[in-house]
Amino acid sequence: MLEQNQKIVLTGKEALDVLKEIEYILISLHKMGSFYAEKPGALEEYRKATTDFIDDCAVTQRLSKVRTIISQHFDDSLGDDELDDIERHFSDLKFWKPDQPLNGKTPETKALEVSKGTIQQVTCKHNELLVVFTNQQDEFLLITFHNPIAFKSNSAIGVETDGLFKEEHLTLSQDAKCITPLQNTESYCFKAAISKEIIFTVTADRYSVEKI
Repeated sequence: MLEQNQKIVLTGKEALDVLKEIEYILISLHKMGSFYAEKPGALEEYRKATTDFIDDCAVTQRLSKVRTIISQHFDDSLGDDELDDIERHFSDLKFWKPDQPLNGKTPETKALEVSKGTIQQVTCKHNELLVVFTNQQDEFLLITFHNPIAFKSNSAIGVETDGLFKEEHLTLSQDAKCITPLQNTESYCFKAAISKEIIFTVTADRYSVEKI
C-alpha cells in the first residue's frame, strides 16, 4: 500500500453522509428480518420484500455513493502489478454469477458455542430452520436446525439470551408451529437472560453453527 494511502481523512459531512446511507440500509433490512421472523412460512414473501426494497429504494445507488465518498480520498497510482491499492485489495473478491449464486457456505470445522447473545432473525426453509444470532463478541452466527418438526417463538427477536440449551423433557405446546411429521429428534431452547424464561423452542434432528 502506498504511504499516502496508509491513512485517509474524511470530512465530518462526508462521514455523516456515509453513516446515513449505511444506517438506512442496515436498519431497514433489520426491521424486515424481524418482521418476517414472526412469519416463518412467508419465506418467498420475505425474499420478494427484500428484492423490492433493493430495487425501489435505490440501494445500489446509495452504496455506490458510499464507495465514491471513501474511494475518492485514495491515491490511485498504479504499482508494479498495474493495480492501484483499491484494485489490489479487491482482487480476491468473488462476485455473483448466474451459475455461482454465492449462497454456498463452507461451515467451520471447529464447533462454535452458542453462548449469551441475541436472536436477530428466524427464517423457515424446506427442512431447515435458520436463526441469525449475535454473541457478546458482536459476531454473527447462523444456527441451522436440520429437519425441524416444530418450533415456538415467544417474542424472541431482539431479546438477550443465555444461549442455546438442549432440553431433555421439553414438550412443545399445541400452538407451536409444526413443520414435518414426528421423527427421532432433540429439543433445544433459548432462555431470556434476565427472566430465565424459555422464549424460543425448536425440535429437530440436530443443529449446526457457522459464522456469517
